[in-house]
Parts: sequence; structure tokens; C-alpha cells
Amino acid sequence: MKKPGVFPAYFLLGIGAYFLLQKMHIQLFPEQNSWQTLLALFGLLFLLQAAIEKIDSYWIPGIILFGLGLHFHLADKYSFWPDDPAAITLIIGISLTIHAMKTKSGYFQGLLVLAVGLFLHFTNQIFKSAGQIQKGMDTVQNFWPVLLLIAGALWLWRKK
Repeated sequence: MKKPGVFPAYFLLGIGAYFLLQKMHIQLFPEQNSWQTLLALFGLLFLLQAAIEKIDSYWIPGIILFGLGLHFHLADKYSFWPDDPAAITLIIGISLTIHAMKTKSGYFQGLLVLAVGLFLHFTNQIFKSAGQIQKGMDTVQNFWPVLLLIAGALWLWRKK
């Protein structure tokens, strides 16, 4: 049976420090006691475990949790930060791509999710820049989710 490693220790230290700072009213940075910070802290704990113990499966939850915590902190503060569902897709795509780089497999899945995230993020700019073929682009803009559904269904059908 495999030992649990140092994750439980990091978890207890991280959560203990988080709540001790709250109880002692020690403020290291604004919004330190928010759920976003707790989410990022959980992500950091997974990333520590992944880096120190060389457990590749911890990279994905680590990057996703840390990325979401960071995203929710920055989305309210900075106008340049994307505040749309595409940002979450980008964070997941980044985590899958980094995991693929570590494990040397799964590049296609990571890059596909990353590409869809980038497409979702830049959809409005892409369709606005199409100018001259605007009428056709309006149709595509309204039905591109259907195209994704069809592509996914065809992919599943092709695999069987």
C-alpha cells in the first residue's frame, strides 16, 4: 500500500496557517480571508505535492484550483483580466497541457481545450473583424456551439 506522502502535512500546515491568521486578525494582503484565497491555497498545496513528490496526477488539480483562485481574485480588480467563462476553459486547458508536458502524453486533449478556450475568449473580436462577410458570420456566431456538439458526436461515432 502506497504511503500518503507529505500532502496531509502540507494540507494541515496550510489550512492551519490560513485560519490562524484569521483568528489572530493578521492581514498580510487584502482579501486574504476570502474563499478565492482558500481555493488558491488548495491549488498551491497540490502543486507542492506534485513538485516535491513527483506525482504528475497532482498537477491538474493544482493548476486548476490555483488558477481559479487567482482568476476570481483578479477578475474583479483588473479590467484587462478576462471575466467570462472562457477564462475557466483556458485554465483547464493550461493545466491539461502542462500535465501532458510532464507525462509526455495527452497533448491533443490539452491543446484542444486550450484552443477552444482561446476561441471562446476571442470570439467577439474574431467575428467583429470579419466585417465584409458579417451576415454569414452572424449565422456562424449564433450556431457555433452546435458545430462543437456535432464535432464531438462525430468524434464519438468515429471511435466506435
